[in-house]
Amino acid sequence: MSFLSAIRVAWDALLVHKGRSFLTSLGIVIGVSAVIAMVSAGEGARFQLEDRLASLGKNLIMVRPGNPMSQVSLGGTPLTNDDAHAIRQELGYELTAVSELLLVKRLVSRRARSHPTAVTGCTPNLSPVRGWHVRSGRFISDEDNKKMANVCIIGVTLKGILFPGRTNILGQTVRMEHLSLRVIGEMTPKGRSPLGYDQDDQMWVPLTVVQRKLGGGENLSMILTSTPSEDEIDQAKRDINDLLRKRRHVQLGNENFDVSSVNEITDLARTVTTVLQLLVAIVAAISLVVGGIGVMNIMLVSVTERTREIGIRTAVGATPANVLAQFLIEAVVLALAGGLIGTVFGLVVAVLLAGFVGWPLVISPLAVLAGCGVSVSVGVFFGYYPAWRASRLEPIQALRHE
Repeated sequence: MSFLSAIRVAWDALLVHKGRSFLTSLGIVIGVSAVIAMVSAGEGARFQLEDRLASLGKNLIMVRPGNPMSQVSLGGTPLTNDDAHAIRQELGYELTAVSELLLVKRLVSRRARSHPTAVTGCTPNLSPVRGWHVRSGRFISDEDNKKMANVCIIGVTLKGILFPGRTNILGQTVRMEHLSLRVIGEMTPKGRSPLGYDQDDQMWVPLTVVQRKLGGGENLSMILTSTPSEDEIDQAKRDINDLLRKRRHVQLGNENFDVSSVNEITDLARTVTTVLQLLVAIVAAISLVVGGIGVMNIMLVSVTERTREIGIRTAVGATPANVLAQFLIEAVVLALAGGLIGTVFGLVVAVLLAGFVGWPLVISPLAVLAGCGVSVSVGVFFGYYPAWRASRLEPIQALRHE
C-alpha cells in the first residue's frame, strides 16, 4: 500500500466515528489554538507598548528628585537649574541635549470654555530630547525664556476643547490664571503614554514663565536628556549618577535623585509579556498532553475493535511493519487534523482579540508552524504504542477474535 493510500484508509477509518474522533482531538485543538492566539496577542501588545514607549522619546534618560530604592523621600531634595546646567556643561559631549522641566496643573480658558490641563514649563531642548515637534507654528525659543514671553504651544486634544472646529489657532490667545498667552504653535499628536494619560492634553510654555509668573518656584520637576545611540545609554546614566552624587555629597545607595531610562521600562514590559507567554505555553502543553493521552486511548480502542481486520490483513500478506505504519498514520492524521482546526480557530481568536482590544494584529508564522509540528509529534509519540501493539498481534488469534 502506498503512503497516500495509507492516509486515505486512515482518514476513512477515522470518519467511521466522526464524533469520537473530534472529541479525541479536542485537547490538541485547544492547545494549538491557545498557543497561536496568545502568541499573537502577546506580540501585538508588545508592539503597541514599544510604540508608545518610543513616543516618550528615543534613548530618553529621566532624572527625577528622590530615590525610590532608598529611604530618602521622593522629592525630598529637589532638582535645580544648577543641576541641569552641570549636566549640560560636564556631560554635554555625550548627550544629545539637556532639557529642564517644571510640571504644574492649571485651569486654561478661552471665552466660555475652560479646562484643567497639564502645563509644562520647558526649554527649546525638549524638542530634540523627546522627539516632539510642532505641526504648525514654532517651538519655545531661548529668547522666549529670557524675556519670559507669554506664549504657549497647545496639544491637539486641548485644541479641540478650547478651539472646537477651528483649524488655524496661531496667534489666538488663551488665559491661564492672570496670564494671557499667545498661541505660537500646535504640537504634533503623540497619543497616549504607556501609563495611559493623554500626551496631547497639555500646554507647553517657557520654563521661566512657570517658575516666576505662575509661582512654580526655582526647582524642577524633572531633567530630561538623551543619547545619540542606544548603546550609550548605560554609560550616560553612570556618568550622570556620578556627577550628581559628587554635587550633592551622597554615597552610592543613598542617592536623593533617580536616573532611569525608557529602555528599563521597555525591558520590563518585554519580561512581563515573555513570562505571560511562557505561562500560556505551559497551559497549552498540558492541554496537548491531555489530547495526546486521548489519542492513545482512542487508538487502543480502535486496535481492539479492529483486531479481526488486523488478522485478515496479516493473513493476506501484510507485515508487522505495514500494520504499525497504518495505525501510526491514523494517529498522526487524527492529531494533525486537530492541529489544523486549532490553527484556524487560533487565528480567528487572534483577529477578534486584536480588534476588540485595539492593538496591532501580529501573526507569527513560527507559532503556526510550531503548532502543526507539535500536533504531528503528539500523534507520533502517543500513537506509537497502540500501533506497535497492533503490529504484535498473532494472525491466528486475531482472526478468532469476535
